[in-house]
Amino acid sequence: MAALKINSERLNSMLKSTCTSWGALGAPSTGMSRLTLTQEDKKVRDWLIGECKALGCEVRIDQMGNIFAIRPGTAKDKKPIAMGSHLDTQPTGGRYDGILGVHAALEVLCTLHENQVETYCPIALIDWTNEEGARFPGAMMASGVWSTKSSTPLEACWGIQDKEGVSMKQALEDIAYLGSTPCDYRENGLESHFELHIEQGPLLERANKTVGVVTSVQGMKWYAVQVTGAGGHSGTTPMLDRSDALVATSRLITAVRDTARKTELGVATVGVITCDTYSQATIPARVDFIMDIRCSTDEMVDQLATTIFKTFDTIIKEENNGTSYEIKRTWGLPKSIFHPQCIEAVRASALKEVSENQIMDMKSRAGHDSAWTSRVCPTSMIFVPSKDGISHNPNEYTSPEHCALGAQILLQAVLGYDEKVRKGDY
Repeated sequence: MAALKINSERLNSMLKSTCTSWGALGAPSTGMSRLTLTQEDKKVRDWLIGECKALGCEVRIDQMGNIFAIRPGTAKDKKPIAMGSHLDTQPTGGRYDGILGVHAALEVLCTLHENQVETYCPIALIDWTNEEGARFPGAMMASGVWSTKSSTPLEACWGIQDKEGVSMKQALEDIAYLGSTPCDYRENGLESHFELHIEQGPLLERANKTVGVVTSVQGMKWYAVQVTGAGGHSGTTPMLDRSDALVATSRLITAVRDTARKTELGVATVGVITCDTYSQATIPARVDFIMDIRCSTDEMVDQLATTIFKTFDTIIKEENNGTSYEIKRTWGLPKSIFHPQCIEAVRASALKEVSENQIMDMKSRAGHDSAWTSRVCPTSMIFVPSKDGISHNPNEYTSPEHCALGAQILLQAVLGYDEKVRKGDY
C-alpha cells in the first residue's frame, strides 16, 4: 500500500481538460464560471459519474443533488470512507477551489482500481452541491442539509431562488439531478470524511511549507442589512432635507471595515449591494447589503457583530435625518473542530511524502463542506499552497506538483484510516 502512487500527469490533465470544457471564462483568462446546477455543472457531473461507473462504483444522487460514487470494500457492515469537495465555482473563480478535491478523489479511485487494491471499508467520492452559495445564497448548503445540523433544512433550501427567480428544486429538476436518496447522514452515512483543498490564503507559501494539516474551521455568520430613507428628486430636494439611504449605507459599510480593524477580533466583509433605484435623478430610498463576519470562535463572531451594530446605531443617530436600518441573520457556520484520528491520518500520510518541517498545522479561515461533515462523522482536511494566496479569482493557481502531492497524501490518508478500521483501532 505504501508504494502506491497516484498518476500526476493524469490528474493534472483531467483537471485542465474539464475546466477548459465546462465553465471556462475564455482566453486569455484561466478562470472559471461554473455556477451550481447550471448546464456547465450538469455536463461536468455527467462526465464524473461516467468515470466513476467505469471504475466499478455504485452512484447515488441524493435529494440535494449530492453525488456519492462508492467503490465497494470487503467489509459488508462498514460505511464508506469519503473524499469530498465540490465542482461549482464563484461567478469569476478559479480552477482549483473545490475542483481539485473532487479530481484528486477520482484519481485515488483510479489508482486503487488499476492496482486492484481491495480496501476494507468502501471508499466514496462525493461532489457536494452548491458549496459556494454563489447562485443560491447559503454556502456549503447541501452538506449542511446532509448533516441535519444546518438551520436551513431540505425544503427551505429547495425553495431558495436565484436572481432569475429559479428555485433550487426547479434547478435540480432541470438538469435531472433531483435524486431519491435521502439527504440525511442517518440514512446515507459515512465512516469518515477527508477533503483536499487549496489553502486559499498565503500562509503556507509565506512559511515556505508545502502541506497544511487542517485542524479546525473558524466560525462565520452572514447578515442581510436593509437601510431605508426617503426617495426624492436629485435636483429639487435641498441637501439638508434629504434622507439618503445610500449615503447612510456608505457610512455603515465603512464602519464594517473599520470596526473589524479596530477590534482585531476577525474579518468582516460587504460583497453584495443592491439599490432601489438606478436613476441618476433619484435619491435612493432603500439599499440592501450582505455582511460576512468570520472569527476564530463563535463567541468572537458574536462580539464583532455586536460591536458593528452598536457603531451602526451611532452613525444613524449622527445622520439624524430619518434613515434607519434592519438586520436579519441569513446564514451561519459554527466553528468546527476536526477529529484527532483523521488529523493523525493526514499527518502520517504527509510525513511519508515530505519532511516534518514542510508541514503546518492550520485552521481554515474559509468555509468547507468538511465543516458540516465534522459534526456527524470523523473529518479532516489537507491544504496545499495557493500562489500569492489568491482564490475566488481567475488568477487562482496551484502548481501541478502541489496538486499531485495533495492527491498522494489523500490516497495514503484514506488507506491509513481504512487499515486502522480493519484492525479495530477505530
